[in-house]
Amino acid sequence: MAYQSITDQQLRLYMTDLKNHSQCTSAARAVFSERTARRFDADPTPPSQRKIVHGRTVSDPLEGYWENDILPVLENDNALQAVTLLRHLQGLHPLAFPDDRIRRTLERRVRQWRALKGPERDIIFRQTPEPGYMAQSDFTHAAELEVTIAGAPFPHLLYHFARLNWR
Repeated sequence: MAYQSITDQQLRLYMTDLKNHSQCTSAARAVFSERTARRFDADPTPPSQRKIVHGRTVSDPLEGYWENDILPVLENDNALQAVTLLRHLQGLHPLAFPDDRIRRTLERRVRQWRALKGPERDIIFRQTPEPGYMAQSDFTHAAELEVTIAGAPFPHLLYHFARLNWR
């Protein structure tokens, strides 16, 4: 089921019903889950007045290392894998990166860099024939047949047409 934002009206209905019904029943009548009801019990601020938090929740672990240490190596050989870059980074800064915790972050960053600034990739358009719509034609030079008209040689082409995938 797709996520739907809770409205102020739903919260008011829940709070009103909570006076006469249980938390489970009030939440069901307001059309949200019991877990959401517990969240509103802990913080009854209406959804329209809540601050929406976007962006990073933790500091960038590659701050200062991406531009100076990783990017030059990646630009030199863009086929390197993120794990190889991590090992390179661990060799340069063993105290800053003692374990593999930043591996997924590095993989995402390398994938984003390749999509924006990496080498161009080949694009393939698959050709799937549709019944009744696709055909193939071919010309064949027939001079070696030595056809003559009124004694004069007739250098002609044979045309062949074939319909593909017809039923």
